[in-house]
Amino acid sequence: MKTKKLVALLLMLLLTACGRFEVNIGPLPTSIPTSTVEITTDPATVVVFPTETINPTATIEIASPTLFVPTATQVPPTSTQSVPATSTEQAVKIFLIALEDNGQSGILIGCGDSAIPVTVTIPQTQGVLRAALEKLLSAKQQFYGESGLYNALYQSDLQIAGVAIEQGKAIIHLTGTILLGGTCDAPRLEAQIEQTALQFSTVNDVAVFVNDVALEEVLSSK
Repeated sequence: MKTKKLVALLLMLLLTACGRFEVNIGPLPTSIPTSTVEITTDPATVVVFPTETINPTATIEIASPTLFVPTATQVPPTSTQSVPATSTEQAVKIFLIALEDNGQSGILIGCGDSAIPVTVTIPQTQGVLRAALEKLLSAKQQFYGESGLYNALYQSDLQIAGVAIEQGKAIIHLTGTILLGGTCDAPRLEAQIEQTALQFSTVNDVAVFVNDVALEEVLSSK
C-alpha cells in the first residue's frame, strides 16, 4: 500500500512539473510461454519386455521308487479245539485210585482211598460217555503208567453192551466177568466206573449193570 501511494505521489509531481503526461498501462501478459523439449531415447537402454506368457509354476514329475513289500506265506488257520493230540481226537478223563490217600488228592471213597481223574484222548465222537468207558475198561495195567495210580479193573474182563442217558441218569450195561484183588477193590472198581460217567455235565446219576445184574449185587457177592 505504501508503494502504491508513493508511485501516485510521484506521478502527480511529474504532471504538475511537465504539464500533461500520458501513461499507457497495457495489460500484463497472463501467460508464460512454454517451450517443448524433445528428449531422445537411446535404443540401447530401452528394455523390451517379452510378450510371451511365462507360466510361473511348473509341474515336475519325480518318479517315486517302487516299494517292494514281501508277501507273507499264508498259514492255514489252526483249529481252536483244545485237544492234546490232533484235531481228530478229543480229551476226556478216566478215574483211577490213589491208595490210602484219604481223599486228599481226589474224591474220597471206601477204604480211605481217593478217585483221581487222568486225562486221556479218544477219537472224535458224539458218544463221548461210551468212548470214555471203553478207554477205562481197556486199561489192563495194575498201576497206570508212571502215575502210580491203582486200577481195580485190571483183572476184570468187561465189555460195554449199551449206554444210555435218561433224564440225567447214565444207564450202563456191561457184559463179562469181574475179578477183585481184595474186599477194598469193590468200592474202587465201582468208583472208577461211576466217576468216569459223572464227569459229563449231562450226567448226575449212574446205574451200572453187569450181565443185567446191578453192579452193587455183583460186588457184594464177591
